[in-house]
Amino acid sequence: MSDWKQAYSEILSSYVGMYKEARGNLELRNEILAEVKGKILEHEPMHFVDLPPKSENEDQQDEIAIIQQILTLDFTGKSKEDAGEGENAREEKARPTKAGDYKKAFTAFTAAQQVFKEEMDSYDRERRDTKDPKTIGKRTRIVQQWWESLSDDRKAEAGRAAEKWNKLGAPKETHDS
Repeated sequence: MSDWKQAYSEILSSYVGMYKEARGNLELRNEILAEVKGKILEHEPMHFVDLPPKSENEDQQDEIAIIQQILTLDFTGKSKEDAGEGENAREEKARPTKAGDYKKAFTAFTAAQQVFKEEMDSYDRERRDTKDPKTIGKRTRIVQQWWESLSDDRKAEAGRAAEKWNKLGAPKETHDS
């Protein structure tokens, strides 16, 4: 049996730096880990690989953490356990910062458009001709279809974000300006 560090050393060492630099950015880290997982799965070792032992060495701990994180990803690069902390991080990242955004109370639908913006935009781009400016009017219908296609969990997450944003109001920094 071969040592896992030898078998995957080139792959792991090429990604450890990027992974460390992405500290605090869960989405970027998940993308990096999905890429590492793909590279490892493409790599066919000539023999079996021993699993890494627990150690105090910081570099080895980082590599172990990366491997463990890779094992929790599905093939889309999203974490299988992308709930609680991911939900809060998404909600905080998407929270509107302008006081004018709080004039009307948020609904689950309007909050979902903020929280899942990238997903909604890609759904829109897939379903209309983005090169034809006349199709922008179809966007409202497409966004409504996207909302109807969302899972109940996602709709509930958006509803919780809307309640929280309505309760908290605009961030304090916007009141001073």
